[in-house]
Amino acid sequence: MRPLPEDMPLPPAPSRLPTPRTGLLLVVLLLSFALGSAWLVAGQWQSESSRAALEDLRARTTRLHHLDTLLLQVLDAESSVRGYLLTLNPGYLTPYQDGPQALERTLDALRADVWTSVDQREAVEHLALLVDMRWSLLSRAIERGIPADADLPDGGPGKQVTDDLRTRIRALRTQTQAEIDATQDGAFERFGDARAMNRVLGASVLALLLVLVVVLYRQDRLREHIANLLRSENDRLHTEVAHRTQALSSLATYLTNAREAEQARLARELHDELGALLTAAKLDAGWIARKLPAETMTALRSRFDRLLDTLNQGIALKRKVVADLRPPLLSELGLVEALRALPDSGDIGEHGGKLEIDLPDALPELPAQTALALYRIAQEALTNVRRYASATRVQLRLHTEGDELVLEIEDNGVGFDPSARDHDRHGLAGMAHRVQMLAGRLDIDSRPGAGTRISARVPFARMH
Repeated sequence: MRPLPEDMPLPPAPSRLPTPRTGLLLVVLLLSFALGSAWLVAGQWQSESSRAALEDLRARTTRLHHLDTLLLQVLDAESSVRGYLLTLNPGYLTPYQDGPQALERTLDALRADVWTSVDQREAVEHLALLVDMRWSLLSRAIERGIPADADLPDGGPGKQVTDDLRTRIRALRTQTQAEIDATQDGAFERFGDARAMNRVLGASVLALLLVLVVVLYRQDRLREHIANLLRSENDRLHTEVAHRTQALSSLATYLTNAREAEQARLARELHDELGALLTAAKLDAGWIARKLPAETMTALRSRFDRLLDTLNQGIALKRKVVADLRPPLLSELGLVEALRALPDSGDIGEHGGKLEIDLPDALPELPAQTALALYRIAQEALTNVRRYASATRVQLRLHTEGDELVLEIEDNGVGFDPSARDHDRHGLAGMAHRVQMLAGRLDIDSRPGAGTRISARVPFARMH
């Protein structure tokens, strides 16, 4: 059985093969994208909320620092004035002397702060007023040399102003601390919500990833199943095509052998039966011509001559038909002599083409089937040249190349395109099949306008 060509087209796979479901995979990917986007948005929201809470805490902590700094600056100024009044040492007045600029910077920082209510902004302005009042009292005490309220049992207006300043700073600190606590509570609450959201989103993404893995695994298994089905179907189709090819090849071989056998039988019958009848008729006509009187033959001579000529033509036609059906030289003298006697004359076709024959002097003894196949190939090739090639020169060569016997027929005719040849060119198909029966190879080299070369190669190893 001949192997199938690798590029031989196969019938399409049956529609019963399963197809991968891409819809579920697409839905899972879209859900994963949506949840991933939501997770990113939630993370961005959480980071922005945390950043805002930290900035708010930093601002309120800075406010507490400014309030504490304001009170400390006032107390440092009071302490420096008391030290000066007790010792009259001017060195103690340094905090008092540097105090106005530092206090002004601290009050400006408090005024620039973002307060949550009008009362708080008014409280800051009242702190500035109390600081001015306290500074005036300290300046007056320095001018008099003694504290103005030294003899008063309740400490006088200076102590009252300082106490009022402490009270208002403590109130602002309490409010600010409450805002800090509220900000922290809100941040912790948002952090808890974000953590719960992250858990839900994370679990959802993990679940979708698990589903995606399962879907991909099933898709992979489905592809593997489809691949196995395709391989099985291809193997079945290859086997079926191989069986049908073998059956067709066997049928073609049987028909070829049957035709050759029938031609041989017809050749024998024509040679034995028809040849004997024609020869007997010719002999009888000659005997009759000899037995008739001379005066009768004179009148019938033209008829007898025409009869004898017709019988001779019939005998020649019989010989030609027998030679075409089963060349006697092939079985009697071998392939070389049969090929040498192939053309009736040197002319090939209507264009006066000359046939050049290049044959070896001798060949190893060939099986009858091999000799007949090569003879038929040469006969069919020369017939095609006469009919279609319009050639002026034809070469027929028979030679050996290595372990192969090669028969070549080459012409300089019109040529053709072998890849586009019609399906009804049974002559070329018959030549190819005869060579395949001998495990050989038929090569056709032709181009439009460049002639044709047909080469039949038969291995010697298959001739024995």
